[in-house]
Amino acid sequence: FTYENAKTVKGESLGYITAIRYLAPSRESGQWNVCPNAGHCASVCLYTAGRGVFASTQAARIKKTVWRMTDKAGHFAAARAEIALAEKRASLAGMRLAVRVNGTSDLPGDAVTLAKALPSVQFYDYTKIISHARAFVEGRLPPNLHVTLSYDSATVPWNVCQPLLSHGVNVAVAFAVRKGEPLPEYWRGVPVIDGDEHDLRFLDRKGVVVGLRAKGAARGAAGRRFVQAVES
Repeated sequence: FTYENAKTVKGESLGYITAIRYLAPSRESGQWNVCPNAGHCASVCLYTAGRGVFASTQAARIKKTVWRMTDKAGHFAAARAEIALAEKRASLAGMRLAVRVNGTSDLPGDAVTLAKALPSVQFYDYTKIISHARAFVEGRLPPNLHVTLSYDSATVPWNVCQPLLSHGVNVAVAFAVRKGEPLPEYWRGVPVIDGDEHDLRFLDRKGVVVGLRAKGAARGAAGRRFVQAVES
């Protein structure tokens, strides 16, 4: 797990230390697809943002993905032990631990498994697995696992997002907005909150669009099908 990046550090002011597992997204490992419902985001994943631009970081994430896929039991045993230790360290610092299992992957079962094993820890994820979001709405996920659905016109269309929004699921949308510039107040009639203020999605109010500013490759021409124009 990674414990520091520019966004998750913001959560420390709210009393949380955040741990995120980063795998090699989509088919970047060359063998497995860890983002089975990826749409337009596949070519502009956050894999290309921050430390993800470095070859050494990408190689480490591929190695971790291979480990997850070839030694699932060993991978989860190590993850459980690391999270338990991180929770103790967070407590000693007067903080709570939040864990995002799928930083650059979308394997809902992994988050469910770890959330069940560690019920005192707050887990959260973004997902494009529609059935996972529906399970969250229906109360079929562990109570310590929060899910935010990620909009993508190719695989998670708006007509799927709307009924889930009405039942309290939030929908993350990437906008063509630069750092420091304001996000729209509404998008398609739904209130927009600033999702870049922190990454603790389980603290967000319900039924809103979580606005995210385009980062990495998404800011360029390749992101035009994924990143949304600002509109009221």
